[in-house]
Amino acid sequence: MNKEPEGINLDHIYNLRKKFTVVGLTGKTGSGCSEVSNQLIKGFGDGEDYTNPLEIFKFFHGLNLRNAYRKHRIVYNYAKVNFKQYVQIKYKDIVTLLLVQNSLDDLSNYLESNDCKKEFLKSKIPEPNFNNEIEAVKSLINPFNEYSNRLIKIRIDEIKDNGNWQLLYDLFFGESFQKFSNDLHEALGKRDINRAFNYHKLIQIFCNNLRKSGSPFNSSYPNSDKIFTIAFIINYVIKSHRESNDSTQVVINSLKNPMEIMFFKQRYSAFYSIAVNKENDVLELHLNSKFGGIDEELISSLIDEEYNGVDDKEFHKQKVADCLQLADIHISLLSPGEAQDKNLELFNKESIDKASSLNQTRKKQRKDIKTSPFFSWQDQLLRYVSLIDHPGLITPSPEERCMQLAYTAKHNSGCISRQVGAAITDEDYSVKAIGWNNTPSGQVPCSLRNADDLIKYSHDVNAFTPYERKDKLFRKVFEDNFDKKVQQKGDLLNGRNVCFCFKSLKNSISEGKNQVHTRSLHAEENAFLQLAKYGSGGIENGILFSTASPCELCSKKAYQLGINLIYYIDPYPGISKPHILSAGEKPIETRLFTGAIGSAYYRIYQPFMPYKDEMSLLLGQKIKDKTSKLETENSNLKERIKELEKEINKKEK
Repeated sequence: MNKEPEGINLDHIYNLRKKFTVVGLTGKTGSGCSEVSNQLIKGFGDGEDYTNPLEIFKFFHGLNLRNAYRKHRIVYNYAKVNFKQYVQIKYKDIVTLLLVQNSLDDLSNYLESNDCKKEFLKSKIPEPNFNNEIEAVKSLINPFNEYSNRLIKIRIDEIKDNGNWQLLYDLFFGESFQKFSNDLHEALGKRDINRAFNYHKLIQIFCNNLRKSGSPFNSSYPNSDKIFTIAFIINYVIKSHRESNDSTQVVINSLKNPMEIMFFKQRYSAFYSIAVNKENDVLELHLNSKFGGIDEELISSLIDEEYNGVDDKEFHKQKVADCLQLADIHISLLSPGEAQDKNLELFNKESIDKASSLNQTRKKQRKDIKTSPFFSWQDQLLRYVSLIDHPGLITPSPEERCMQLAYTAKHNSGCISRQVGAAITDEDYSVKAIGWNNTPSGQVPCSLRNADDLIKYSHDVNAFTPYERKDKLFRKVFEDNFDKKVQQKGDLLNGRNVCFCFKSLKNSISEGKNQVHTRSLHAEENAFLQLAKYGSGGIENGILFSTASPCELCSKKAYQLGINLIYYIDPYPGISKPHILSAGEKPIETRLFTGAIGSAYYRIYQPFMPYKDEMSLLLGQKIKDKTSKLETENSNLKERIKELEKEINKKEK
């Protein structure tokens, strides 16, 4: 008789994920990266921070329970057993390491220097007075010198050769260093509401200088060799933890330079960039309270500088917009209460506290949207930590599936400035059109044109428009920026195609910035036109997915088409939401996208093996269909008959 199979422990298959994971958080200042980081280092705990599935089932008693909540139950039960505490690497502590590589006098002298003041004035911030900060920092001279001497012994620049990983681990993760780092940043004004704004800008300057020149106090001409100065130190700290522990689950709080995110993406297959997003109006309220007493325009200017960067050439500076585009996973910072309120509205249920004649009227007019419910940021985090640990544990949400199409489509874009993708579905998520920002069909995208053809009128001259070929003013600005520059800097091109952005050149000779000068259709616009070009039954109450929220022009088109809901990743800086999407009789709901995107979509949703096989191996199952069972019984009976025949023959003899 066949022996019943035993269960097999499959932990060794998932050990690579369980033993080494690096999460890099990114987002605007005040978006909630610190909250998410603290939750990761807390782990699952007693589960009080997460929504218990039993409470959800009570809430939906008598209603149709959506599959999104069933998925949450699977994630919750898995995380209860497997979600372990992460170790935190604070970006500010890495900055502390790089500061103590210098002397305390170097720090004090820089705070008084004209170079420091110039950096503030560049951002139109009044000249700071750091006298209080200098005095506070000088009081930390003993621990400052202690850690400076310890770093000298470690020789961190040579750590790959000297192997001082344990020394670095003991220093960085020691409680005394963490306390010293906090004391140093508080001395620089971190906790003081009256000094926090200048502190924020000062740390930004230190980081920019480190990526620019390798020194926190040197803002000289940028050296591309130094762009990864901070990233290398973070990497060494991760390596020190890995050399000293069996398991390394690390969260970096937080990355705001896209080159650093690319560094870790290339370095580790187990690296996941998580973007923490917050609605702009909520974010503005938070920042105004954080930087109390500072002019709102000044706050807005500083945050805009952090978000958009200053100059495309200044790759060493923060540019959160590009970090969001590179993020693998997006989390929207909704509190449990905010998520519940949104779900009450979504399911056409009114809470007693929120009931009003206005809400009742809106409830009657509103057509129910067949979307996934809202989850708190803690529940969102729980989902993706579990999927990183165990790929394929659950399937993607409909919103992730459709945004992934938009994200994939954006790579078709021939725009050399920014790639955007869009997808349009009906209310049941059936895809009706895909678009990306690109030139109209029949015209040549900017990325495929070569400036040399326009300079010398050779080869592919038809790729350029009559205006580009003949307008004298445009020709002059083009030749100044490309003909002469290519001759001077051609050796740096290293075989790259020399193309150019028409809009940038045109705007340089026109008053103000004008969107209409772009050669490309916007991604949303292109998707809308596909509906008209190839025939459509209409898209009333449909859903638009865009990797960037639509501008004013595309918002008007979406409104006209009857779009009911827009999901977006990167918010557009204009007034499309308050001026167009929120107006009129049928306002369009907008939602920050939450979910996995890009390569992470495949990495966390593609299971290592079919779940059925996993269950069979774990439980020792061997489930056969009835025909197979009968064949097995028949085979066993035949064997038994042979045995009986042998016994009969033996007895006859």
